[in-house]
Formats: sequence, C-alpha cells, structure tokens
Amino acid sequence: MMLVLALIIYLGTSCAAESVGHGSKQRCAYTRGTWCTNYAIQTPVAWRPAPRGNLECPDGCNNVGRCNYDTGKCDCPAGWTGPGCKTPFKRPCANRQRDPFERRTEPYSHIGPDKRDLDLGAPNINFLYGRCGGVCDDDTAICYCDGPMGRIPAPPDAPPGTPPVQVGRPLITLHHAPMTTWNGSKAFGEVPYDNVYGPNGYCNVTDPIWAPGCGMDGWGGRTCDAPVEAFCPGACSGHGRCYLGWCTCDEGYYGHDCARRRAGLPLLPSTIPQTRWLREVIGSEPPAAMEPPPQPERKRPLIYVYDLEPLYQSKILQYRVSPTWCVHRLHNWPANGTTWTDMWVYAVDTLLHESLLISEHRTFDPEEADFFYVPHYASCLPFPIGVWADAPWFPEPGGPRVKQMINMVRDTLDWINTTYPYWRRRGGRDHIWLFTHDEGACWAPTAINASIWLTHWGRTELNHTSNTAFLADKYDSDFAGPLQPEGFIRYIRGHPCFNPAKDLVIPAFKAPNHYHASPLQGNAARKRDLLFFFRGDVGKNRLPNYSRGVRQQIYKMAKEGGWAQKHRFYIGDGQDVPGDYSEMLTRAIFCLVAPGDGWSARMEDAVLHGCIPVIIADGVEAVFENILDIDAFALRLPQDVVPRLLEVLQAVPEKTIRSKQAHLGRLWQRYRWASLPKLAQELREAQERNLARSDAEGRGQAAVEEQGAATTGRRRLLKIYNGARGGFAGDESDPGVGEGAGRPQHLLLPRPYRADPAQDDAFATIIQWLYNRIPHTR
Repeated sequence: MMLVLALIIYLGTSCAAESVGHGSKQRCAYTRGTWCTNYAIQTPVAWRPAPRGNLECPDGCNNVGRCNYDTGKCDCPAGWTGPGCKTPFKRPCANRQRDPFERRTEPYSHIGPDKRDLDLGAPNINFLYGRCGGVCDDDTAICYCDGPMGRIPAPPDAPPGTPPVQVGRPLITLHHAPMTTWNGSKAFGEVPYDNVYGPNGYCNVTDPIWAPGCGMDGWGGRTCDAPVEAFCPGACSGHGRCYLGWCTCDEGYYGHDCARRRAGLPLLPSTIPQTRWLREVIGSEPPAAMEPPPQPERKRPLIYVYDLEPLYQSKILQYRVSPTWCVHRLHNWPANGTTWTDMWVYAVDTLLHESLLISEHRTFDPEEADFFYVPHYASCLPFPIGVWADAPWFPEPGGPRVKQMINMVRDTLDWINTTYPYWRRRGGRDHIWLFTHDEGACWAPTAINASIWLTHWGRTELNHTSNTAFLADKYDSDFAGPLQPEGFIRYIRGHPCFNPAKDLVIPAFKAPNHYHASPLQGNAARKRDLLFFFRGDVGKNRLPNYSRGVRQQIYKMAKEGGWAQKHRFYIGDGQDVPGDYSEMLTRAIFCLVAPGDGWSARMEDAVLHGCIPVIIADGVEAVFENILDIDAFALRLPQDVVPRLLEVLQAVPEKTIRSKQAHLGRLWQRYRWASLPKLAQELREAQERNLARSDAEGRGQAAVEEQGAATTGRRRLLKIYNGARGGFAGDESDPGVGEGAGRPQHLLLPRPYRADPAQDDAFATIIQWLYNRIPHTR
C-alpha cells in the first residue's frame, strides 16, 4: 500500500511540473543551464535563397578538377595539384619511405613506366601496404591485377582525366600479392603464385580458384569487380558521381558535395529522390540547396561548411583504399544497401560532416553564418594514409604520427586565411574544429585555440603530457627535421585538451546493431543481475600507463578475488567475459568508463544500454558532462578509490540506483547518432518491432498478474505513469526480486523509449548547444 501511495504522490508532482511547456521541459530535462530551452523558444529567421557564384576557373581545370564558382579556383582530385590542376602530384606504389634528412622532394617509387613493380624480390623496407604485386595507379598508390582481369591504364598520350581502358580487379597490400614470381623466386607477398596468376588465378579468369576480400570502395562481389555506390559525404547531392570520396560534379554544379549551382543556370532537382539507396541515406535535395527554400523560416544556428582544399578532406578519402576506413557508412553489394561502420573509431569525422551538409542549419551564405565548420580529416592520416606510400607528408616524414595531423591542421588554417576573410573577422571564435583521434585536441595547434573544439577526449589540465601507450602517437615527443628545424611542439603549447567554457565532448558513433538488445530501444527489459560489467582491453599486453592503470588494477583485483563468481562482477577481454556484448550490458547495473590510450567509447556503451556509468578518469570530463546533469545518472569516482571499488558499489543505496536508472531513460537518446534519414529509419523500425514484441509479452504477463488485485492496481498506475512521461523514464518504485550478487536484481529499469529516435539525438544536441554559443563568438 505504501508503494502505491508513493507512486501516486510522485505522479501528481511530476505531471504537474510538466504541465507548463510540457514538450520543451520534458525534452530539456536534466540539462545544465538554459541552452536547450533557449534553442526551443528562439524566434526563427527568414530562409533566404542561397547565393550562387559565377567566377570562371582557368582552362576548365585541365579536365580533371572541378571549378568552385565562388572563388574561381579549381579543386583537384588525387594525382593533381596547383592552379588549374595542371601539376601532377604522384603517389607511386613504393617499397620504402623517405628519410627526412635526405632532403628528397619527390616520393619514392618502386614502379617503372609501365606501372609494374621494378623487382618483386626486393625487400619491402618500410613494410608499406601500398607495395604493388600488379599494376599501380600512381595517383593513389592503389594496386590492381596484371593480366586479363587486370588494369589497363589510359594511353600515355591520352588527355588528362582520361579513365583507364580497364579498371581491373584490386590486388591490395602484400596480403594479396604473390609470394613468388612466375619462376619460383621469392617475392614480397603472402599468397601462392597460382592463386593470383596461375591458369585459374584471380587475375586471369572470371571464376578463379581464390579471391581476396574486396578492399575497394565502389566495388563488390566475390571478385571485387561488380560496381556498387561509393562513399562521398552528402552523396554528391544527386548532382555528381562519387569515386573514392571524390565528387565529379555535373556541368555547372560545384562544391565538394556538388550541392551548388552556378549563377544564371537553373537549379535542377537532385536525382536522389529517384535513387533509393541514396534517398534512404541522406533524404532528398539538401535543404540549403533548394530554391525556393523548403520553408519560409528556419532556426539558428546557421553553419557555413568550408569546401576545403581537397588534400585536407576528399583526397584523404581517395587515399584511404579500404571501404570501412575513415567513414561512418558505405554501400554493399549487390543491392547498394547501407552498412554502418562503427568499427572505425573516428567515424564521426565523416558522420558530422555529412550531417551538416544535409541539415537545414547549413547555409551557403558566409555573411549570415553563425559558425564556420572546418571538415578536415586529420584523424585518418596515421592509418591508413601514413603507412601506405611515400606521400603525402606534412611537411616531411619523421617523428610521431601526430606530427602529421598537427601540421595538416596548421596548413588548413593557412588555406582558410588565404582563401576567405572569415577567420580574421572574429579571431576564429566562430569556427568549429573536430578532433576525434585518441587524445582529442591535446595536440591541436595553439593558433586555433580561440575556436570551438568538438572532441571525444575531455582532459582539462592546462599543463598536460601525452599518456598514450602507443608510442607512435606521443604528441610531446618532438622532432626537428630539415623542413621543420624548430620542431612541432612549440605550435601546440599553452592550452588544455578541452576547455569546458567553449568546447564540447561529443559521443562516438555507435551503429544501431551495437545496442540491438537495449531495453531503451524497445526491447523487454532484462533482469539487472550483474553488479558490474566491462569487456575490452584490460592492458594484458600494454605498457603500464595504458588506461592510467585503471583497467589493469580492477581486472587484477577481480581475477584474484574471484569476483565474477562471488559478486557477479565481470571484467576482462573476450576470453574472460564471453557472450553477446549488447545483451551483457543490458543485464548490468554498473558499467566501467575508464580511459584507454585516451578517450574510450564506454560511456556511450553504458548509457545506450541503461547501465549506470562508473566514471574513473581524474581531470577528464565525460561526454556532454558540461551540458548535462551527469550526476543524475552516472557515478563518478576518483582513481584513488579503485582499491575499494567493490565495496563502494555494493554500498550504493537502492534508491540511488533506481533514480539513476530512471534518469538514464530521460537522457540516453542524446548519446546516439540518429538524425541521418537511414539511421532514423532503421531505429524507428527496430523500436516499433521491439515494442510490439515486448508489449505482446507484457499482455501475456498481465493476464497472469490480473489474478491479484494489488498487482492490477499497480499495473494501472504504471500505465498512467508511462503515458504521462512519454515513456522516457523508468519506474523508480519497482522492487527488486531475488538475491543475485548479494543484492536485489533490478527489473524493468529503465523502461523503453517511445519517442522519435531522431529527436534530440547527438547531432541535435550539438546544434542546440551551438545556438547558445552564438553570443560568445561575437
């Protein structure tokens, strides 16, 4: 009876509190400050038609580039550079990289004029992946088969931009190359010669005895020669063709996503509405490109997305080779279905870029822009770019890998200042940079310190040193080379990795299948019968400073103390903790959030499954910690408490656990990326399917429960409660049952989410927060 009275009191107070401004108050629950409500109540601004450029580019960009009619300058694809795209920029397949002290200006090549390797028996000195056992495309350092199914380049005297006579099957890396030559001499590859070049080999016949895994974006099938849609951010807006991240725009269209039309020419409808797989991914015409605009008004912020020099964005995609690297999605064979690639930890680089390109918040008019987004892809440089060939370098090889990223960002800023006046106008305060690599913006050039940084790593100390256990990425290991004799550290000193006054820690991308079992995604809630869960790298083969020692220490205590058996306290790698990852997270009460080599996406894993995050990262803010009430749903512990972790978790009161679980149900959607049309579609379908199943299970259970009047009354109250709350929160009055791990097992918390998955997701949260930052940029 007391339980029922308590729930009646709770329902009366919470429903009354939300009766005024119910929509915005509910959606802005447990946010810090007024950023969320300010965005909701703002007065929209008039949506003006996009301005269009009409500046001619020289000589048709040499038939290889595309003209930017705003600047009158050519964007050049891989293989070309300079004014008018008239200067070749080769990236040959090679077996070694330059030593910076050689002062060599041209990249090493290990191919002849016929594009074939000079000597397959020569050693692969720097273990370069771009070494070629067939015919090399020396624009990109991508290797293709020799022979009947191989590559036939365009004739040497063909005009620039002439495509190859035959593309050929890809033969990427030493893992696909033959281990011997035709006469049995040792070669650099790893595959038997007959598998590649024998009578029934991959490069010789239509149906070979062996085929490597397809390692090329834009191709599929068993032999990797069936065309599929390639990845370009914004899908070339339906006004161009995508090849390895590069958009070749239709006549008169321009921009890196072909979303703009030259002045004086009609703005034609996009072909995306007639192309199912592209329509699913990005919707129809990008709103900013429509004439007239899709509606009279729109909300701020208005964001101008730079069409960067391609070397800092689209050429990086052309050089990346493998489909899954550096991107958040790709199309599969044979139906051009969408595959989400959250296996690539830096996928937000392209995800945020694409989200902005197709957002109604994008503007083509820099004069009305509140912010300027800089879509550099520096996080892709260390791998696969840096180990593939002997180019590009920023400005030279040598030193830790992060040196390349630092100098590329510096070059990007120089390009912005050379091309546009907008950085200088407000000292960069209205510019947005994204830093997704392991240690986030710790290595960001000080020259961009005034701007807004979006990052995955919220380390706040002003004086900081690299703590990565991957020594090739230590940003404080200086290197002085001939082209940068002063070293690079001087360019990154004097700022924290993250400044909560102006920066934001944003979620990593988790694809829908990553949290397929989550009760928040409409599944029937599981018993929370695990006290603690963490599965991942626990530092078994790492340097001691990995994870600041946190994961290693907890793993050692749990292993030696038999905590899994005694307390249902699970931590370890896949051998220690088997089972479906998503299902295990749905059963856990507490989930560890600790650093790795820098940031770790375990906060997202915990929140997306309704598991209470246990944050152990001194001096590091977690995702959205400076804008959400993290204490309402997480448990933050200092590292010196780790020796008593089990004791601390066992002492957390039941009321606190239930409150945090309920609050997770009100905020979790802000940690998932769901606003892209295809993402939203998949999540809606999964949510509806899961809710239908769990509701059916609930009706069956209800028939049994109706035998007891008290249970029936309580169920009626819970139905009222969920209707009033929109299904966002869990039931804080549910009693535990059983005695797993020495404490009650928790049922049905938090309850399934029933709102639109695209509402208030990670992208929307970033946009809402940016609106509140507009006054600070002025």
